[in-house]
Amino acid sequence: MTFREKVLWVSVIAVLAVWGPYFLGLAATLSEGRIDVAASFGGFLRSVVLIVMIEVAATVALAIASPREANMAADIREREFAISAYRPAYFVLSVVVAVTMLGTPALVHVAPALLVGDPAMSIAIVIGNAMLLGLVLSTLTSDIWQIVRYRRSA
Repeated sequence: MTFREKVLWVSVIAVLAVWGPYFLGLAATLSEGRIDVAASFGGFLRSVVLIVMIEVAATVALAIASPREANMAADIREREFAISAYRPAYFVLSVVVAVTMLGTPALVHVAPALLVGDPAMSIAIVIGNAMLLGLVLSTLTSDIWQIVRYRRSA
């Protein structure tokens, strides 16, 4: 397994381990009809810091374990894998953005009846997290696409 493939595996595992619980927690509070603004913002900040720490630490550890490979420039095959991952990742992001945009008018009408607290703040948090989910899903799509390409070429 190449250095870059190992980094991709770390990214997938870290994204699932950090953002999975974040979104599950958000879904749980939404299903209860409430959104705790401070908890949501704190959870977001905690998740960002945690994902950065995990990915940086793991990448540094992998680079220390194989410094020669870590310092090598990406070869043509690796660059092609990375470039080919943009299309499916962009598609996923585009679908999430489109669904969010189309669902926003409905959310504006139902949020006051379903959620306790300031409806405007709740709507903003839901829309912001929908966009964040799009970014997370597109990142996962890109990483997994590249891993599949690595595995198929092995």
